[in-house]
Amino acid sequence: MNVEELRRRGEGMCAELGLESYRTGAGLAAESHYAEIFARYPDLADEPAVASARGHRELFEWVVDNRVGRAVAALDDRLHAWEARAVIALAGGESLPYQRAAIEIANEPQRARRLAIEAARRAVLAEPSAIRRERLTLERELLAALGVGDQVATRSLLSGVDLTALGDACAGFLAATADLYRDALREALRTELALAPGDADRSDAAYLFRGAGYDEFFRGSELVGTARAQLAEMGLDAEAGGRIRYDADDRERKRSRAFCAPVKVPDEVYLVIRPFGGQTDYRAFWHELGHAQHFANISRTLPFEHRWLGDNSVTEAFAMLFEHMVGEPSWLRRYTGLAGERQRAFRRSQAFALLAILRRYAAKLRYELALHRSASLEAGAAAYAPLLSEATGFHYAPEDALLDLDDGFYAARYLRAWQLEALLADSLRERFDEDWFLNPRCGRWLLDLFARGQRDDATTLVRAVLGRDLDFGPLVARAEAALA
Repeated sequence: MNVEELRRRGEGMCAELGLESYRTGAGLAAESHYAEIFARYPDLADEPAVASARGHRELFEWVVDNRVGRAVAALDDRLHAWEARAVIALAGGESLPYQRAAIEIANEPQRARRLAIEAARRAVLAEPSAIRRERLTLERELLAALGVGDQVATRSLLSGVDLTALGDACAGFLAATADLYRDALREALRTELALAPGDADRSDAAYLFRGAGYDEFFRGSELVGTARAQLAEMGLDAEAGGRIRYDADDRERKRSRAFCAPVKVPDEVYLVIRPFGGQTDYRAFWHELGHAQHFANISRTLPFEHRWLGDNSVTEAFAMLFEHMVGEPSWLRRYTGLAGERQRAFRRSQAFALLAILRRYAAKLRYELALHRSASLEAGAAAYAPLLSEATGFHYAPEDALLDLDDGFYAARYLRAWQLEALLADSLRERFDEDWFLNPRCGRWLLDLFARGQRDDATTLVRAVLGRDLDFGPLVARAEAALA
């Protein structure tokens, strides 16, 4: 197999996986069939494929991931099947589909019921945790066979991201924002939930950040229409000439987490959301809209690896750029009517929510580094609840340790994306003023960036376009300006 054959076959497999991801996640299929797809492409994980991919970092990382994916596909199918059929039992004989638990918790104003749903959710996690443990064990064995070192060293080599250095930077970010966050947390818990620091649960965080008090300004029926109108003013086509397809219907098996599923890049991209209600929907929708606009506007002339693969910190940065525009003052006035003191309170709550999720992911990466360096998964998993609880101020339970875990250290991609997004947002304000999201020249500038696909990793892109380096400094400054 040569590189061109690897690219051609790879595109076919990614298209099949993308469509399966869409159908399963959107609740259109009761079960996933990833194992069958990987079985049709065994040559994309064998030794000739490895040999052809060497010297092409993105392709090499992808071939290794294919080996892992093929080995664990049956386990992924089992996990998806469990998620689709699982039911949690509540008091009085009431039951709830597992996939709705997160939605119900985020929308439940009665704390006793929130805690009851959360306790019932945790009570059913033994089976999916066992599946994840088996999956992680297999992945460890496959990556160890490469002979690079432990999983941290191997993933650093494959991704081109120094995970140890990023973990150290996360520790610095957590320390730099600790006092600011504690003060904002104390205020939010007291005024919104009548709770004291140390008493709040992760389910309380879901309800707090849901922001239900602002629902009147974020009407679900206007979600897609608002996106079309705003993107048109920005010089972008919301459907990208029909290449982006929207799925905002509510289905029983549909996942609670919004996602974007590219099937043919750039010609067939699905944006999927299961509405929670209110500003949460808008932020999630605009996040996935950033992904969709990126994938649907990548240049067709780029090779497979620069359209499909590469450093996902780049596409995540575009997603975050779109998500955060929903909190801009003039965006809120123009598209929701939210203004004055209520707008100022809303924007402060959003700044606090952003700092909370940044601290959560900084702690998550530190946990994942500890987990994958540990001699056993059980020992490493013990770090989860203390690290996440300390960083966020909300109680995290050990039952989620192997489930609240993204594959391949994806937390690192998110963290680098937030760093990149902060620099991009500052640059857009300098180039196109505070209302950059209403400027057609901004849309053209972004289309040029989208067309590059992921040819450059986040570090290379920000140096080439902005002449800057990635770090947490702009994010600390943003939090201090909004919350101090």
